Parts: sequence; C-alpha cells; structure tokens
Amino acid sequence: MRIVIDMQGAQTESRFRGIGRYSLSLALAIARRRGEHEIVLALSGMFPETIAPIRKAFSGLLPQSQIRVWDVVGPTRETQPDNQRRREISEKLREAFIAAQSPDVVLITSLFEGYGDDAVTSIGQFDTSTPTAVILYDLIPLLNPDEHFQTNQLLKDYYRRKVDSFKQARLLLAISDSAKQEAITALNFNDTDVVNISGAYDAAFQPTKVAEPEKLATYKRFGITKPFVMYTGGADARKNLHRLIQAYAGMDEQLRKQYQLVFVGKMPSNYIEAFQNTAKKHGLQSDELIITGFVEDDALRTLYSTCALFAFPSTHEGFGIPPLEAMSSGAPVIGSHATSLPEVIGLPEALFDPLSVEQIRDKLSLALTDESFRQRLMKHGLAHAAKFSWDESANRALLALERFDAPDSDTGSHQVNIEKTSIFKVIKQKILLIKLDHLGDLILAIPALTRLRARYPYAEIDIVLGSWCLAIAKSLNI
Repeated sequence: MRIVIDMQGAQTESRFRGIGRYSLSLALAIARRRGEHEIVLALSGMFPETIAPIRKAFSGLLPQSQIRVWDVVGPTRETQPDNQRRREISEKLREAFIAAQSPDVVLITSLFEGYGDDAVTSIGQFDTSTPTAVILYDLIPLLNPDEHFQTNQLLKDYYRRKVDSFKQARLLLAISDSAKQEAITALNFNDTDVVNISGAYDAAFQPTKVAEPEKLATYKRFGITKPFVMYTGGADARKNLHRLIQAYAGMDEQLRKQYQLVFVGKMPSNYIEAFQNTAKKHGLQSDELIITGFVEDDALRTLYSTCALFAFPSTHEGFGIPPLEAMSSGAPVIGSHATSLPEVIGLPEALFDPLSVEQIRDKLSLALTDESFRQRLMKHGLAHAAKFSWDESANRALLALERFDAPDSDTGSHQVNIEKTSIFKVIKQKILLIKLDHLGDLILAIPALTRLRARYPYAEIDIVLGSWCLAIAKSLNI
C-alpha cells in the first residue's frame, strides 16, 4: 500500500508546538514500522526553511526520492481575504500533486493550518476518490471557543470551512480517547471511523544527570537563579496560565521566595505582557516569573531534568505531550483533571480542578513541601510514561490505514459469482490545466484546448490562468 503523508503539520508555526512535534514523531515512526508499505512524504514549498531539516530527519529511513515537494500560488493565508482565489486554486494544485503520486490513502498530519501562514489543506476539492485520513488533535474552537475566537468572524469562517473539509475524511486518527469522543459527539463520526492511536514522547527525554557547568550555563541564559516550577507549551487562554500565576502568587510567601515560576517556550509578545501584568498585580517581583522564549531540545531536556516541579493547568487538551515529556525526564508532574490529561498523567492525586485557583495553589504547595508526595509523583511518572511509544502509535495508525489496502489478487479456485459489470460505465475524469503565461500564448493554445475537450468529452476541466486571459477564456465555451 502506498501512503502519502502531508507533512505541513511539521512545517508551519505548528512545528514550534505540540502539533509539530507529534506530526514529525509519528511520521518517523510510521517510516520505521512501514513493513511492506511504501511511504511518500509531501512537503510544501511555501516553507523552504523546513525542507532540509525534514529530509535530514528521515535520512536512512526513506529514500530521498520518496520525499517530494509541491508548490502553490501564494500567498494563501486566510488572514488576508484577497487571497481567496489563490487559496482555492492552490487547494486544487495540492490535491492534484498528491493524486499524481498514486496513493492508496492520504494522511494529513494537521488539517487546521493556513489561517496565519501559507499552508494549504483540503479534502475533496480536486480528488474525490482517494481516501483521506486526518490526525485529530482536538476540536477546541468548536467545543470551547475563547473570546478571541468568538469575536473574530474571519477566524470563525476559516474554522467552519476546515470543519466542513474535516467531515470529508474517511478516517480519523485521534491522539487520545478524549479527542475520539469529541469527534463522535460533536461531528457525528461513527465509532469505527475514529481510531485512538494515542501519542508518545521523544526517546531523548529521559532521566539525565545534567553536568553542573551545563546546568549553570542554561540557568544563566534564561535568568534562573533558584529552584523552579516549570511550564512549557502554548500561551492561549485554554492553557490557563493566568490562574497558574495567581495560584503561585498565593502560596505562602516564605515558600514561594525559595522558587521561581518559569514559562518555557515561544509566546507572542502581547501574551507575555499580559502574564507579566498578572504577576505584578498579584504581588510577584519581576524575577519571580521567567519567560524564556523559544528553547531548543537540549536546553528543554536540561530544564525538564532539573525543575523542582512541572505544572500543566490546561483546561482543554487533545493529548498533552509536555507533561509526558516531563514525566519521562524524571520530573514530578501535576496537572488538571480536564479532557485528556487524566489519560496522560494517570495519577488521580496529581490532578486538580483547573478552574480553581485554590486547588492549583494547594497542589503546588503540597508538591513543593511533601517529599513523599514528590517521590510518588516521580516514581509513577517514569512508570506511566514508559507505557507510551511512538512505534506503538505508528502500529495502530498503520493497522487503521490498512482498511484502504486493496486486497491482493488470488488465482485460486472459487465459486463463480455473477455481478453487474461497470467497466462500460462512463467514468468522470478531472483535468487540471495550468496556463499562467501571456494572452498570446493562450490564443495559440486554443486549438489544443478544443482537442482536449473533444478527446475527453465527459471530463471536468479546470483551467488556472491569469486574470488578463479571463475574458477570452470564457468565450471559448469548452
């Protein structure tokens, strides 16, 4: 079976977040576990800086010829309404490119892309026959929209279109049982069409004795001068970081002064300013809340391995890779009891109500003062994290995708079946013609276009051309 994987989830801004880490890790595991299946990676040429790193990541796993790049007519981002026609054309171009790879099934690593950048994702805009599977992370904007989403009509229209496209998928690969239930209840998918493949963490995240010079250099770089409580992930409202700051500020002052609260990861400047304002409002000094900005994996491993406590207060997650990475690194982890996090953390006494500042505060205080509780968190975390594996997620994904594998022909003797044949049925073909050159070239091509229509009388022909050729093209009546 030939599986074409659209890798845009590992190319866009998502590559700096959990979606990007998930997309790349799962694709690597699928390549490792592919067996007799053929894997083709489809990369967007709109993100050229990501192509070489992805090629390098798959070096030795896939032939470079199986990593293919497609281009579109940009810009296409949906924050600029004037891009609509280019986006629609680009959706057809992308699907035509993928269809040309002759896949048995297409796997989209992240469908909800392209709002603020030039990613292009769609299902059924050109190719309506090849089955498409999509990784389902969550349906947060649909089920738990924040104020920004509710007041942004452009974003709401974008998300609605993506949901409409999402519903065209033949299979969803959910990253948790919580995400699976969201698709079944909110989008009316059949249980058999949504498969929980779970998630995992990179094997590089494991208990590590960090050399003192390396630790001190990392701390100095980020302004860390004390033991610290760590969070890493996004900055949007559902991450619940304002409540975490308020809860941290509410701890006993003598205890709090022994630590710092450190947010690790790339965050928008307006969010950083808002977090700093919340910290100031609740009495924290400027050095009590540290926001590092983007951190590469080596430094992230150091921070996981040396933090006093990892806290993850999110109100809604599809999976939750950061707490799993922290547990696998040996850190004591506490988190919210919302959505998928009980699956990921797996210890009821480590959980709290994310809407209760008091519960977050009390759980922070307990984990920082009760050594036996802290030891239970670390022991459980290592054992529970070991249950998650990218290879196992890949095995589940491949097993689910194999439903689209055409059965091998069998030359053995069988009872004769007589069925109505469809070989003489008219099959509607689709032809996509790109003609973006001068008006004179279009005029010279008119005889060829006429012959094309005569040769394929039942085909649906889409022609992409410049606006300067539109009038004469409409007059051709082909």
